[in-house]
Amino acid sequence: MSEIVKYGATFKWLHWFIGIVVILMLIFGRSLESLPLSEREQIIMGHSGLGTIVLLLMLLRWGWRLTHEPPGALETMTVFQTRASKIMHWTLYVLLLLQPVFGIFQAMFITDYQVIAFGVIDYSGLAAADEGMEKIFHVLHGVTATVISVLVIGHIGAAFYHHFHQKDSVMKRMIPFGKP
Repeated sequence: MSEIVKYGATFKWLHWFIGIVVILMLIFGRSLESLPLSEREQIIMGHSGLGTIVLLLMLLRWGWRLTHEPPGALETMTVFQTRASKIMHWTLYVLLLLQPVFGIFQAMFITDYQVIAFGVIDYSGLAAADEGMEKIFHVLHGVTATVISVLVIGHIGAAFYHHFHQKDSVMKRMIPFGKP
């Protein structure tokens, strides 16, 4: 069992910042297709910029996670909970890297308009417009968003379960100013 009892400040802030941005993007991303093209085009610029930030921060988070030992499982956690936690966390890590990559590839092949993240990174200029490829990455981006949504809800539910039902310190050790 790990002697570490809580996550470090850098890891906590990465967790919360990425989490909030991802949740907002999941909520607002679902309504993009229902918008008129002119509105969608403007919102996609912000969406692609935030997606780029998530990708960069997830790369940083991966590096941080691979070089810093996380707290171990609590004694109150069953073998099932420990395994489920590891599977959920690593699945989120992989999907939160793939999601912006799928979005970038969708933007590279987009046919309706240009996607320029931050008004600087011209993703749509990286490849020739291709409706077939755009659709493939659009579907992958959408399916991944759905899976991430389910995992995020499960992740939040598990945190509340630990905090309110098991009354252990799982949630407290990830709160920025929490004391386990």
